Amino acid sequence: MNLLKQSYTVVDEDQAERLQHPGPDCYYPVEIHPPRDGDVPSTVDRFVRGILEIQTKLLKTSNVSPLIAYEIRRPNPDQLRLQFCTPTKRLDRKVRTHLSNTVSGIGFDTGVNGLPVLPEDTVGGGILTTGRKDRFPLRTDFDSPPINSLVAALHRHAMMNTRIVVQILFQPIAGRSLKEWWRKRRAYQTAGFLRKEKEKLWGSRSATPREQSQADLVERKAGTRGFYVSIRFAVISAGEYTASRVKELAGAFNIYENPESGQYLNATPVKSRRQKHLLGLNQAIADREFGGYSHRFRVSTEELAGLVSVPDRNQQNLETAL
Repeated sequence: MNLLKQSYTVVDEDQAERLQHPGPDCYYPVEIHPPRDGDVPSTVDRFVRGILEIQTKLLKTSNVSPLIAYEIRRPNPDQLRLQFCTPTKRLDRKVRTHLSNTVSGIGFDTGVNGLPVLPEDTVGGGILTTGRKDRFPLRTDFDSPPINSLVAALHRHAMMNTRIVVQILFQPIAGRSLKEWWRKRRAYQTAGFLRKEKEKLWGSRSATPREQSQADLVERKAGTRGFYVSIRFAVISAGEYTASRVKELAGAFNIYENPESGQYLNATPVKSRRQKHLLGLNQAIADREFGGYSHRFRVSTEELAGLVSVPDRNQQNLETAL
């Protein structure tokens, strides 16, 4: 049955118009330009903590915290854009303020909404999610910004004539929901299992140093502030190579694999026999909403700070601050 599914579809004029101009919910995109000369931090932990906004309703059981998107867009091979997109002007100002305090010399400009789609283009994409249960953390210690890996994969000679939008959508976890209580309980159970003696047919054994270390990592993540994250790719005008492009982009995220916890990011190209599923993924990316095309997972503040880091590469299609 999988052979009958397509990884891309052709859009008509009306469909292209909807993807170019998303729904009525307004987002304020602010394009960022990495400093030309300067010391860029490997992660932006201070920035992530600065823009954090916790909002709940219904006796603090429902999470209505704002969603923010970090997008790496390549509307053509000679142009690579990075932007943060916020749902309010207040958050827009906070992004500019705290990013300036975190990355000295960074530049700002007005970003764009919608997807770079034209009539008769092919559209498709993929979703990135954790390979293990998200209670196991991703890698958080880096010598240079890990987003450099993705920026390098989108250089001007790569994937020629393919337009790309990589979106990292994140939302703070808030509220006293039953789901969050159960998630923490399962995480602490996992940590306890890793630490306890393992019964075997010929006796028992103590937890290995690796299991002890994994238990510490799981327990630490369970007790810290968390975010829901969705990582998605919109691949435009790639035609039959759409699924291959998704795999190529996913390779840039291998840098986040944590050898200590065993956690990694795994890509799933979206395939379907129905056009609406492929359009639905791209519409969710254009609208910047989780929807049914998210495969969202939980990360800590430290993990998110690596995912939304600012690159320090000198690359022809990446514009730096003046």
